[in-house]
Amino acid sequence: MGAVLLAAVTGTLPAPSAHAAPPGPVIRADTDRDGLVTPDDDAGKTAWTRERGALMLPDIDDDRRRCPIVGPAGARLPDDRLADCGDASDTVVDGAADLADLAPVRITAAPVAAGTTATVAADPASREYVRIFARRHGRMVPLGPGDRLTAGELRHGVRLGVEATDFVRDPAKWAGFTDLVLRVDRDGVTTEDRVRLRVAPLVFQHDLMPIRRMMTADHTTGPAELERGKPYDPAARPRPVQPGEAEFRRDLRRGLDRAGLPAPLFNYPTGGDVWMQDLFKTAYASIPAPGGREHRISVIVRSADVMPGTATPDFPLRDASRSAFTLLRGPGTGVIQQYDPGRVGSDDNLYYGSFSSTGNFGTLPPYTWRGHHYPVGRIVHGGTGGKESPDVSFTRMLAAQGYQRPLAVDTSWLGVGHIDEFLSFVPARNDRGWVAVVADPGLGRRLLEELVAQGRGDEPLVHGIAPGDTEDPGLTVAGALDKPSLTRGTEIARKGIDAALRTLKEQAGLTDRYVVRVPALFREIDLPAGYPRRDLVANYLPAAANGVSTGTGVYLAPRQHAPRTGGRDVFERAAERALSGTGTRISWVEDWAYAHHVGTVGGEVHCATNALRALSGTRPWWTERD
Repeated sequence: MGAVLLAAVTGTLPAPSAHAAPPGPVIRADTDRDGLVTPDDDAGKTAWTRERGALMLPDIDDDRRRCPIVGPAGARLPDDRLADCGDASDTVVDGAADLADLAPVRITAAPVAAGTTATVAADPASREYVRIFARRHGRMVPLGPGDRLTAGELRHGVRLGVEATDFVRDPAKWAGFTDLVLRVDRDGVTTEDRVRLRVAPLVFQHDLMPIRRMMTADHTTGPAELERGKPYDPAARPRPVQPGEAEFRRDLRRGLDRAGLPAPLFNYPTGGDVWMQDLFKTAYASIPAPGGREHRISVIVRSADVMPGTATPDFPLRDASRSAFTLLRGPGTGVIQQYDPGRVGSDDNLYYGSFSSTGNFGTLPPYTWRGHHYPVGRIVHGGTGGKESPDVSFTRMLAAQGYQRPLAVDTSWLGVGHIDEFLSFVPARNDRGWVAVVADPGLGRRLLEELVAQGRGDEPLVHGIAPGDTEDPGLTVAGALDKPSLTRGTEIARKGIDAALRTLKEQAGLTDRYVVRVPALFREIDLPAGYPRRDLVANYLPAAANGVSTGTGVYLAPRQHAPRTGGRDVFERAAERALSGTGTRISWVEDWAYAHHVGTVGGEVHCATNALRALSGTRPWWTERD
């Protein structure tokens, strides 16, 4: 029966032999990651490497929709209370779907003597993060550290299911590993066997995945109404109430149709918050399943945006993001949040809090470079490492996943500070399969200079918009070239974008071969005296780089409203020409009144939408090799 425990003498449990599994019952998990539990899993089962080792899901979805969304007497639940519920927050296996979320573990059948018993438990350091179920009398029941398996069960073998109760948040508290320890007791002699598992990481979706549902804000309904039980159909066509909303939705629908994506626009109740991209990121977690498949759960990662002026300890985060719990959490989908409570009440939130918005996070699509293989891509976000950076506990959680190794680029020169204001990704016909779409303020200025050289300097800079709805009514093309805020804005943006591209080149090999430059026009923002940030810019014309890849070869970009030549917008024509060799086509979306209008600091299509993407074509994250 393996090593004999002399607990009274040593007080410890010796490690099992590395040369052979102990006789009698042994514990197995899917160490070789083929989705099955077989004798082939025995080799190396007590260790965990990137190449080999068993995996478990963080069981945070809500398969039976049992999580409460409202408190006693209709009171709103605090943010943390909403987030603390999921299938792993109880000791019940909620049906077949929840059973599928459990990692399969087996105790093999063995001819043990009468009176033999056994226990199986997670090691003490991981015990609060792991739950073990055993099949008894046809159903899965929780198995506590002291619960005994009988000789009869050991003779027939025992089917176990294991779930993690959470992702890794802080490696100093839990690094994501657990050792399941089987102890068999017979006639006063105890033997031990064990297997190691790791929790699956949180994986951000990337823009090569086809859109399954595109989400836009429903301004007529707020999160509190959903929490009080208001009936709601997210596929219904809401009544447009914001200027330009009808046109915005119309062009999104046309673009999705052009992309071959018939799914309806998905309405998300925000109560008036237009900036859908800043509310959450869409992600997933997966483990191996039989036949080389992945078993996945979707994850909505709530923004760590602690709101200035309104945040309280009970309600610290952006209110519109709460609708994720009532509308999106359910079978196969969980919602998580991670933020530093110490930020509540800090004046820094007013000046630097927007860096934590999820519009400041993107994903480099999959690539291989210098021997590093990223099958699910890499997270990229804006941040300097100082105050002009996202919530530290949020980025620590992302880094702790161990995959999609996050990299930061400096976005401190942007008024809002979001990376999507100058960078996005689309499919392309090259060895990586994608390119970065990057704003080029130098190109935008050259296009205006060409118009002046053609004798068209007296034409309006903004085409197709009433002068009163522009930043500078009556501004001409020539006037734009002479306007100090645009000249200075071009220089600030050029330096900032060049620095970001240098970082991406050095850390991800993003050379000019993988960059498509589209025209842009930036203005320097007029800041009040005493404002702690200086030399900030925003897009003056709608930013073509602030668009959405459908994942099927169509890119949804904001109409440019630049001067026209031969009946064509010169900025739009330049952007189409830049993307012409990639295989991606642009579908233009009217967003001036809805998202870009005066006073927004230049929000666009990406800022005002979010997307649930299809996971059917993902590549297993565990195939990463260094």
